[in-house]
Amino acid sequence: MASRPLFILYLSLILFVYLLIVTFYYLNDTLPTPLPVEIKPTNEEIFALQDNVRIPFRTKMECDGYNEFREIPFEQLWFWPSVRIFIGIWSVADKYEIRHLIRTLNLKQRRNLAGDIVDFKFILGIPSDNNPELKLKLKAENDTYGDLVMLDMVENMNNGKGYYYWKWIAEQLDTTRYDYVSKVDDDLFIHFQNLALNLRPLTRGHLYYGNKSPHSFFIRGTIEVLSVDLAHLIASFPFKKREWNGPEDVQLGAFLNKHAKSLNTIGENCLIFTDPRIRKVRRKMWRPWASPNSIAIHWLKDIRAWKGVIDLYFSDDN
Repeated sequence: MASRPLFILYLSLILFVYLLIVTFYYLNDTLPTPLPVEIKPTNEEIFALQDNVRIPFRTKMECDGYNEFREIPFEQLWFWPSVRIFIGIWSVADKYEIRHLIRTLNLKQRRNLAGDIVDFKFILGIPSDNNPELKLKLKAENDTYGDLVMLDMVENMNNGKGYYYWKWIAEQLDTTRYDYVSKVDDDLFIHFQNLALNLRPLTRGHLYYGNKSPHSFFIRGTIEVLSVDLAHLIASFPFKKREWNGPEDVQLGAFLNKHAKSLNTIGENCLIFTDPRIRKVRRKMWRPWASPNSIAIHWLKDIRAWKGVIDLYFSDDN
């Protein structure tokens, strides 16, 4: 019973100190200003900044990439052993035009690779609406190009697609042909050669690579690169709704940190970034300009927004 008055006294003292601090700030008109909360812009707001605007471009980024920070200059990456990468581009059924554009650019890139191998397919879930015309279009598209994968699940972003994608990688893809497997969004331009070069010096096992949110445990879902062994690790566990329902990048990071006995998490926060044209409305991952060494540019949600990428990296193509 004697401890109760002491507890009340202690609590009163804390409250008194708090009131003193608040009173001090109030009298001096120096109450701290809350940090601004970034409001997610609409696609229309973003495209207004991208339409007919060139992507700022310089010969060198204003920051150092992961390998540069480790004192491996970009020019030396060519001397490391080549790598083999599979990229799964997450899409949805009705995005035909975006897929066709990405497919065209990626096939051009693949022909120009120097020693490395980069393959890709588009990853879809089963359309939620039973639309016969849509199904016929998807069949025709896949009959023509052979690059669509329909996961055995209803289309979704954050309710298990991540698990079933990595499970498909482990069970349906010949992973002996690859060192790394990746998931990317369909609003992302990936420079195949630069991605391969920057992966060359890295470990072939237990790798979890991409743009990493500061002070967090996960790689942002814009592009997630795993070594093949981690895809097999995921597939070795049964699907649990509580582990995979929620933002797919956060859930992947939580799963790997929980279950992987060893995990080499590498953040590439310089060369993977948001379109420099949209600084005013989208600051996450933003960089002021692109360069010849950039790996990926995010937030290209309209076909016309891709023109800036084509002008930079494909202007010499016939």
